[in-house]
Amino acid sequence: MACGGLRIGESLDVFPENFQDGTLRLRRQIVWYRDRDRDGLYTACYAPLKHRKEGEWHDVPLLEFFASYADRFPVLNQQGGMTYPGLVRNSWDRAVKRLGLRDYTPHDLRRKGTTVTLTNGVAIHEVSRWLGPHSTKVTVDEYGHLAQEGCERCRQVVTTTFQGYLPEELTVGLAA
Repeated sequence: MACGGLRIGESLDVFPENFQDGTLRLRRQIVWYRDRDRDGLYTACYAPLKHRKEGEWHDVPLLEFFASYADRFPVLNQQGGMTYPGLVRNSWDRAVKRLGLRDYTPHDLRRKGTTVTLTNGVAIHEVSRWLGPHSTKVTVDEYGHLAQEGCERCRQVVTTTFQGYLPEELTVGLAA
């Protein structure tokens, strides 16, 4: 989830065939909904990806070593059936508490992956594409503050490009 910026439901629907040439193609997610036919009990089922229609997907670049783990997917429950996001979250919370770790959520892994990529210079529109929203506005609103070093890179590019065309006193001011 951290390396790919995946949500819980997306990570639970990863199958070996989703791994393609260094990319993880996400096609759907597992959601947990109240089933009226079963007296309101919750049921896990497949659903389109968040911000996507049925049949749409998004691709996430993968670290090379992940391909060697493709045979370990999908993550199944003890009975060999579909694992649902609530079970993962409950198991996560119990493990965090048992280990005495600070309180954080599986979604924090997604945030960590996003933070790492943005603070290390990956363009925000690329990160947004990997995360999945249709609009980069969602990513910019949530994480745009992490890409502020782009202002300094912009300043350097403009200074380098126009340095020979401006009077020396302006060039000194640009460099500052």
